Amino acid sequence: MKKINQLLGSTLLAGILSCSSPETLQPETKSVMEAVYASGFLEAIGQVELRAQTEGVLQNKFGIDGEKVENGQVLFTISGLALDSRLQAAQLKFDLAKSNIDPSSPMMEEMVQGIKIAEEQYRADSLKWLRQSQLYEQKAVSLSQYESAKTAFESSKQSFKRSQSQLESKREQVLLDLESARKDLLQLQDELAFHQIRSDRDGILFQSLAEIGEFIKKGDVLATLGSSEGYIGNLKIDEQDIGKISLGQKVLLEMDAFPGKTFQAELAKIYSKVDPADQMLRVDVHLKDSLPKRLTGLALEANILIREKSDALVIPAGLLLPGDSVVIFKDGKVQKTKVSPGIRTLSEVEILEGLSNQSALIKP
Repeated sequence: MKKINQLLGSTLLAGILSCSSPETLQPETKSVMEAVYASGFLEAIGQVELRAQTEGVLQNKFGIDGEKVENGQVLFTISGLALDSRLQAAQLKFDLAKSNIDPSSPMMEEMVQGIKIAEEQYRADSLKWLRQSQLYEQKAVSLSQYESAKTAFESSKQSFKRSQSQLESKREQVLLDLESARKDLLQLQDELAFHQIRSDRDGILFQSLAEIGEFIKKGDVLATLGSSEGYIGNLKIDEQDIGKISLGQKVLLEMDAFPGKTFQAELAKIYSKVDPADQMLRVDVHLKDSLPKRLTGLALEANILIREKSDALVIPAGLLLPGDSVVIFKDGKVQKTKVSPGIRTLSEVEILEGLSNQSALIKP
């Protein structure tokens, strides 16, 4: 390639020398910027894909593409009729267990009333047995009467204790039933949550991808969400330019969607791994200007500004010959002169030494 450039330079010089009055131009003093080219696409800050966690038919969709959504807002519902009936049954079971644990519940009141009756019987039989014992000591009642009173007393005593024990057992059982019903209800509510797809942030619904009536499989992408706080440019640069970039550098972006507009950005993140497939490195830039519309996925072209000079002496890049020389017209003669180039762009090159504003550069 170097030999070809040298040959072209020699051919160009020979052609110029054969011309008696060559056409010339002078170097310009202007602002020139050195930049690293990058390309990629635009995405919202914190952009994510919302995926289905279960399968079924899409029943409803809420929200409008391009509009704001709130954290926790239901965006889609997926069919779960069998789950709905199970959830309703579990809710009834939980409500019943919760009501049963209340001391004023009919079941508890009935058991407490039974204890009161057993206690009253126990106290009555206790007094009767005490009187029969005193009368028996006085030989005023027979042995059979005494033993009958004693048996009634012991029976009512056991009945009273048994009713108390049954109440405690029932309370423990109701507590267990309540906890079991609560776990069943929570489990079904968790399953139901998979059928109600909610936004996990305050942001923008950029795109909903599923339609009502469509069968949804677990893992299907339903929507694209992103923050409303701004955008980043997901860009790639050639690995040869890695050493030129650093965080905080100014970036100029252009998008086909907005022709003629240049957007300001800042280099915000430099990734650590070069993609072996294309030998490119990903960088993220934070867009500082606002977009005319809420959009994501737009193609980007970018220039990461490495350095800028406001009063540089520049010439068209095509006039710089191999070996860093140019052809000038001086003192009525065509001459080849050595120069020291500085900042280079695709169309221009800065000249640090070897030329002045008055130099007459010969056009090819």
